[in-house]
Amino acid sequence: MIFWIILAALTVSLIAWITWPLLRPGTGDLARAEYDAAVYYDQLQELERDHKRGLIDDTQADAARGEIERRLLAAGRAAGMSGKPLIQRHPILAAALVILVPLASVPIYLDLGTPGLPNLPFATRDAPPEATGGVVAAARSRLQEAEARTATAPDDPQPWFDLGRLRLVAGDVDGAEIALARARELDPERPEIASAHGESLARIADGLVTPAARQAFETALTGDASDPRARYFLALANYQAGYEQDALEAWASLAGDAAADAPWLPTVLARVTDTARELGHDPADWLPQSTASTPTPETRGPTGDDIAAAQSLSEDERQEMIRGMVDNLAARLEGEPDDLAGWRMLARSWEMLGNPGAAAQAYARAVALEPDHAETLLRAAITSAESGDIEAARANFVRLRDLIPPETDAHRMVIEAITRLDSAGR
Repeated sequence: MIFWIILAALTVSLIAWITWPLLRPGTGDLARAEYDAAVYYDQLQELERDHKRGLIDDTQADAARGEIERRLLAAGRAAGMSGKPLIQRHPILAAALVILVPLASVPIYLDLGTPGLPNLPFATRDAPPEATGGVVAAARSRLQEAEARTATAPDDPQPWFDLGRLRLVAGDVDGAEIALARARELDPERPEIASAHGESLARIADGLVTPAARQAFETALTGDASDPRARYFLALANYQAGYEQDALEAWASLAGDAAADAPWLPTVLARVTDTARELGHDPADWLPQSTASTPTPETRGPTGDDIAAAQSLSEDERQEMIRGMVDNLAARLEGEPDDLAGWRMLARSWEMLGNPGAAAQAYARAVALEPDHAETLLRAAITSAESGDIEAARANFVRLRDLIPPETDAHRMVIEAITRLDSAGR
């Protein structure tokens, strides 16, 4: 009932606000000449009042009356008036609005609104669910800790480097560039800092390798000739400058030097395939031999022909093709259960396909083969938490905690994850 009273009050207020200009005394939408005539008429009335009060004498009143009447006559002729300016009101339109606004608004609300929805007091509302396993909260906590360390040790490049990398992962590219620029200023020759700074500069420029980014990548290669990030972006700089053949050779060399389970390898293989096609080459001639062989159930990854063919498929067909290759890999691993690299690749593939449950199972097989591998334990814990297996996630985090040196950021992050899992499991 209270709701309808409020609604009625709002409706009445709205109608009054709309109709008052149509009913109030005034000149309405008079033409210019009509408006002038109304002003002169008011001046004439004011003059008579001043004369009666003795504010002006007869001579002044006659002179002013004559001038005002002359102007009033001229304005009246221009507007076609023959008497006092009429006050324009629109009572019919106002009455129509008073009737039509409620008649139109109430049915519309009854059709589109929810008048029977009960009140939901704030105290009874459910709190928004936290991210599974507290991964997002842990990442936010790490960012805050990194920012705090830069304040306590402003001349130490490591906190700035850590902050920059975390901001890159979080998508704060501008903030990452500021932190990495400061780290590079403090340690200009450190390869990994220069490489990360170059990436932030390229990402700020929407993928364009600017001269400053190129200089950063060249600095990184001077200190570490095998840095894959610097090699990739320098090849991209050549491609953007029009040296497609040089870029193709550099990307092909990078792909040939990469480990089979390198997470960035598919991106490089796609670059090789696209650029080779653009230059009229057969992509299989430029792909590493380990990926250019004939596909079989035993193949560890996509072949060169697979990658080339996938470029012309629709998204659904491409996903089906990838799923088929993943299924082939899973079938092979059932016959070779001791293939550690294979289980890790299968787990990453399931992650890419958005199946954390299958990924967690594959990581569990890899953990069984190498129980003390920190990265595998971390991925196993995260995928287990995402799939809802809190017990397995906690077990992996606990084992990871025992492997990481105390008083480190990683150790604190793992402890926070365990605490959040314990809270979620209660």
